[in-house]
Amino acid sequence: MKKSSRTPRPKTPSALPPTWLVGSKVRLRTIEPADVAMLQRWINSSPALAWIMPRLPYSEAAEREWAARASVDSNRPSFVIQTLQGDDIGAAGIVIHGPRAELGIAIYDDHYWSSGYGTDAVRVLVDGAFRVFPLVRIELRVYTDNPRAIRSYEKAGFKREGVLRSYEWGHGRYRDVVMMSVLHSEWSDRRSKSAGGRR
Repeated sequence: MKKSSRTPRPKTPSALPPTWLVGSKVRLRTIEPADVAMLQRWINSSPALAWIMPRLPYSEAAEREWAARASVDSNRPSFVIQTLQGDDIGAAGIVIHGPRAELGIAIYDDHYWSSGYGTDAVRVLVDGAFRVFPLVRIELRVYTDNPRAIRSYEKAGFKREGVLRSYEWGHGRYRDVVMMSVLHSEWSDRRSKSAGGRR
């Protein structure tokens, strides 16, 4: 039987870390010092590593340094993805470059793949980013041979812009990536239609 890598959290809503980044399936909470061991385990051994840029294994010290920066750098806000019940399942964040931002996400616990958690996390992060920062667009890159992720991003409102051939070295070969983005105007239009539909 496959051992679960999920990290249990308190199950009562009042005990969960406070955050307003909450969707229909997930909540995005801040990264804390106690997360270092979990983050190190994820980045060194998760099945999701097949779909992100490969790195040599991170030491605990390196992960602690990254987590410390991620928790305070306003130009690189990063979060732990948590289910509404309090289970930590992945991480997401953006890197801001003036009027645009680049989004990155990984659902490290494969028990939650193909169940809408990644799509909801992207929606929540995009919504929060456009509310807080004066961004024109949010963009991302995804391997062309990861159709599950591409569909997830499309459900969250991203559109394909093109393929960058032999763009990124990963797993022993150059790989093609799809460039995708969502514009502030598109997000605003969807938000207005959603609000209108609730009246």
